[in-house]
Amino acid sequence: MIAEVIIGISHESLDRVFHYIVPKHMENEIEIGLRVMIPFGKGNKKIEGFIIGISNTTDIDAHKLKEIYAIVDSFPLFDEHLLELAKWMKEYYGCRMIDCLRCIMPSSMKIRSEYFVRIAPKIDNTDIEDFKGRNKVEEEIILFLLNKQKYVLLEDVYDIFGKESSKYIKKLIKEGIIVQQEKEDIKELSYTIKYISINKDLDLDELEDIIELYQSKKNYHAQARILSLLMINDWIPVNELKKALQVSNSSIQSLVNKNIVQIEEIEIHRDPYSHMDFKSTESLLPTQEQKNVIQYITAKLEHSVGASVLIHGITGSGKTEVYLQLIDEVIKRGGQSIVLVPEISLTPQTVERFKGRFGDQVAVTHSKLSLRERYDQWKKAKEGKVSVMIGPRSAVFTPFSSLKLIILDEEHENTYKSEISPKFHARDVARKRCEMAGGVCVTASATPSLDSYFECEEGKAELLTLTHRANDSKLPSVEIIDMRKELELGNRSIFSTALQEEIEKNLKNKEQIILFLNRRGFSNFVSCRKCGYVLKCKNCSISYTYHAYNHSIQCHYCGDKMKVPSVCPQCGSSHIRYFGVGTERVESEVKKHFPDARVLRMDLDTAKGKYGYEKILDQFKSHKADILIGTQMIAKGHDFPNVTLVGILAADLTLHLQDFRSAERTFQLITQVSGRAGRGELPGRVLVQTYDPGHYSIETAKEHDYLSFYQKEIELRKQLNYPPFTHIFLILITGTNEKAVISNAYKLMEIMKYLNKKKKFELFGPVPAILSKIKNKYRWRIIVKCEDRDLLMKYGFYCINKFKSILNNQEIQIQTDIDPLMMY
Repeated sequence: MIAEVIIGISHESLDRVFHYIVPKHMENEIEIGLRVMIPFGKGNKKIEGFIIGISNTTDIDAHKLKEIYAIVDSFPLFDEHLLELAKWMKEYYGCRMIDCLRCIMPSSMKIRSEYFVRIAPKIDNTDIEDFKGRNKVEEEIILFLLNKQKYVLLEDVYDIFGKESSKYIKKLIKEGIIVQQEKEDIKELSYTIKYISINKDLDLDELEDIIELYQSKKNYHAQARILSLLMINDWIPVNELKKALQVSNSSIQSLVNKNIVQIEEIEIHRDPYSHMDFKSTESLLPTQEQKNVIQYITAKLEHSVGASVLIHGITGSGKTEVYLQLIDEVIKRGGQSIVLVPEISLTPQTVERFKGRFGDQVAVTHSKLSLRERYDQWKKAKEGKVSVMIGPRSAVFTPFSSLKLIILDEEHENTYKSEISPKFHARDVARKRCEMAGGVCVTASATPSLDSYFECEEGKAELLTLTHRANDSKLPSVEIIDMRKELELGNRSIFSTALQEEIEKNLKNKEQIILFLNRRGFSNFVSCRKCGYVLKCKNCSISYTYHAYNHSIQCHYCGDKMKVPSVCPQCGSSHIRYFGVGTERVESEVKKHFPDARVLRMDLDTAKGKYGYEKILDQFKSHKADILIGTQMIAKGHDFPNVTLVGILAADLTLHLQDFRSAERTFQLITQVSGRAGRGELPGRVLVQTYDPGHYSIETAKEHDYLSFYQKEIELRKQLNYPPFTHIFLILITGTNEKAVISNAYKLMEIMKYLNKKKKFELFGPVPAILSKIKNKYRWRIIVKCEDRDLLMKYGFYCINKFKSILNNQEIQIQTDIDPLMMY
């Protein structure tokens, strides 16, 4: 029997199937999706692999094949459905198969090899004189290991002697002075508890006789107490029994050996939301619009055609209730559903709604949970113990066997696109899964992405609309504040006069307020007022952000942090000042202007920990705060009936970015944030502060007019030949040597121009990336445009492979992205 294996190493030269012989004793156990340990390379290094096929023949001489060492898991990590999805992703996104397989299984299941070293057993302290006169580092390493006289983790040795000590360790291993051992670190993710119970073969009378006998014997009293307790309890966790009766393991083991009691190990699934009390809710009576949408999609579910539907529903139109009633239909038919949300901050509210309706049939996954908690949620889905999975984009790979419905809430969000390989979009993968499983993919938003809306116009997806709020409340009135006029009137505050007056009014009426600014920190940059020097991160081409709470400056890309210098590093002046505004600064200003107001701030700096988001949102929802200040994590999905005022402090932040989607993002943000106001019985007001009040994205957002914005924007895209009328292939060249990055970017462009003789492709660059340096790596980019996606990818990868075959420069790395959402 021959197993087709994908090696667990992400390298383009290994991106193919390897064949291994299945040992006879494994033939009945081996199946697709299993993880195995295999010998690899000349030294037969033990690594993990994944079985993607089984056969009895191969073109390779069987005598040259190696045998599988061991099967790692007791069950397959993926089935043939998810394997086919991974194969499709490899071709569609032009990535490696192992990266796709890693996507479809829990991130915690990667096996890492750990290396240990020790002094050779033949060497002892009497030999220390023999090593005198060696290199000083070698001497210190030998002395350190001699004192330990046991295996030490190699990483710990590096921590003490530095990474550069590796060459000395290799030398000592070669000489036989140090011995090395490799061990696979396979995490035990499941959580089991040992339970003790009376042996089922014993009848009650027999048990009573045993207890009476043991009570009369001197050294058997502990065993008698154990049996007496088990008589009134069917089973008890062993640890609880030992604690309650103060008995030893030997007393328990003695009863096990006599077959009087038995111990079973039971796997326990941890529920990260067990601390929350979810009130059971019933379905609401749908509006006529909701009813039409539900009936239409239910009909699609009946036919199992792999349909794709976009719901364009205004903010507050009751999209979540539509999801709940659709999922109810799916559960009644024995099917399973996935609900994708773009932000972790949306999870608590979504979980509350779905757990209240479907209880324990709902599982939840996201990055704030521990690896073991995420594994438990994945395992429950794989075993069919739940019917609904809620989570961010990775939840699209939930191993459901009867998947019938995938919902992407707020489908326009950038977070649905992965920024690491494979750079997949959850919407594409969801549609493909539904196509393969015969389910329905529902995407929904108050501000659909232009790509999605255009697909509906082209007939590639179906469009359904919800044009009224579910509770018949009106959309909030929106007022545009021209901040240029505020400056002319001498107002240099971050709040316009009108916004200050409206905040005062709301506080007086005990109505809540949301203030939105899509930038965290206190100030955006720190500069010297004398020479103009701006403090920039030494690792990245970006200015530090000032944080007042710990008087530090921090890079939001690499995380580098330092105290603010008291003098300018360039001219020595003490005129160091803070410029720009972040959410932390807004909080400070609010407390200064409105000292009696109760204020909460929600951004990446405050919403820390597993339940950081929940705590802040719960406080605001229960009216323990008057004003909520936040970044885009408060912009969508949240329902606070008492919020009647929303202030958008800088609507231009996303408007003039070096990205053709900047107007679209501005429209979406203003519309989404505005939608948080007036969702209850009281009318809502929105004040939008901007220095560009005449821009069409701001004007159409003021009128809640998506169609007018869409028509204006789609016409511009057509004129400039931007998506959705074309596809973009982005090539990013990175490296620590700036000259090598630049010269190789130009060499690659020469090859691309040469292979573009028929001018089928538009070429742009090479130019520095918007962030030209991150984590000490310089970044240059090349952009290619073409209407034919497949042709574009073939051309792009052909040019890159030709470049590598000619130059093979190890100083640079090349990354690619098809249809990127961020023009980095």
